[in-house]
Amino acid sequence: MTSPDTTQQPERDEKKRIQILDSAADLFSRRGFDKTSIRGLASEARVSTSTIYAHFADKDDLLLQSIDRRLSLVEQKVRALVEEKKDPLRQLALVLSAIHHALKDDPFLRKILIFDSQVVDHRLHQRTGLARERIKNLGLQGLRHAVSNGVLDCDDVDALETVLRVSFQGWVLSIENGTDEISEERLTSMLIHLVEGRRK
Repeated sequence: MTSPDTTQQPERDEKKRIQILDSAADLFSRRGFDKTSIRGLASEARVSTSTIYAHFADKDDLLLQSIDRRLSLVEQKVRALVEEKKDPLRQLALVLSAIHHALKDDPFLRKILIFDSQVVDHRLHQRTGLARERIKNLGLQGLRHAVSNGVLDCDDVDALETVLRVSFQGWVLSIENGTDEISEERLTSMLIHLVEGRRK
């Protein structure tokens, strides 16, 4: 009698974990953190509650790992762009665009980073603050790279990053409120144009 093939088990477990995380992110963004139950998540992810608890300690752990997963996907895209070794300002433009597209296209990540009080309870605000820092640092790295390569004339990189980030956050708020119709592409293009105006 042959023993069961367990070589594929870790891969199946990881796919199941990601399936649960993606379903959790969807429910958290649609229903809110407090109104999402483990039983409801199990139904959404088409798994048992015991399967969820086999992968995650509790609902807080699910939220934190969901945040990490989405942020890691954005960071992977940015790292890939940085490795292409383009002109630093062109590289910065691509990084900004990648970040903006990620936030625009991902309701969970957008709410965590901009509307966190609507999604998580006060115990987790510190963690979402750290998530915002990770996104902020992606923009800062691109700006600092351009300055250190001598193509960007800027003596206050932190302030410039804040202008870019807050401008985008304001655009997201205006879209959510239905008060602005400018596209994300136009906004990102203008922010990049403003940065390129500082080219040496």
